Amino acid sequence: MDRFSEKSLLSLGDYYVYGLIDPRSKQIFYIGKGTKNRVFEHEKESLGSPDSEKLKLKTIADIKNAGFEVEKIIINSNLTEEEAFAAEASLINAFNYVGDAGLTNIVAGHHSAEALSVDEYERINGAVPLEEKDIRNKILVIKINRLYQRGMDEKVLYDAVRGVWRVSKEKVRTVEYVFGVYNSLIVAVYKPSEWFVCKEAKDRLPRQDIVLTPKTENRLFFVDERYEQGFPLDENESFYIGKSIAGLQLNQSAQNPITYLYPLEKDKIYI
Repeated sequence: MDRFSEKSLLSLGDYYVYGLIDPRSKQIFYIGKGTKNRVFEHEKESLGSPDSEKLKLKTIADIKNAGFEVEKIIINSNLTEEEAFAAEASLINAFNYVGDAGLTNIVAGHHSAEALSVDEYERINGAVPLEEKDIRNKILVIKINRLYQRGMDEKVLYDAVRGVWRVSKEKVRTVEYVFGVYNSLIVAVYKPSEWFVCKEAKDRLPRQDIVLTPKTENRLFFVDERYEQGFPLDENESFYIGKSIAGLQLNQSAQNPITYLYPLEKDKIYI
């Protein structure tokens, strides 16, 4: 079956939410929203791009090559576009909360916030807000939503925050502190003692999964010698950690995890 009948299309309504299932494991590997015959189009896309590196298309190709057919389910139908967006995002969030869910969706869905435990929700939404007047130092803010994991080891968190990033050497030289931010919550604060260019310090890269390419070899990472030597948080680090930056005017682009914060300039009086 590669399309719905006209009668079924009428029954589906304007929008629906669907899932693609790997018959070998009986696990949903993709959740989407669609209209008309959208649920069938992924397999056609896979046939047109048999060598695609997209995980969704690769999974479909693997299923086909193993002699099976992708199973398709309609999860909800007769939805408005907004209802479909919300349902799709909610399902993806719930599946992604379970670490081994195995979804191949690249993004979590429109207007989506990650699923949180009640403790995480309280920590993030009940956090004391960091206000502009509270900023005492030159700060580099790094959003680590994709790298952060619940209960991650402190050293793993440190390596996730410290690089590698596409930043200006000149700008980071003036940075006094680096924030690691997850869903607007400051989960880590470090004081860079030195910055390195990746291609000039290949033996000191923060993580083993970092592969240098012409696009990434000039990116930077830092070390915090005080942290590595086991020193406790200093006064500023203790002040910033655990606060929320949700109320600050920051770059909100999901594509750019980097932004800078500077202390407010004192009013100047001109005569």
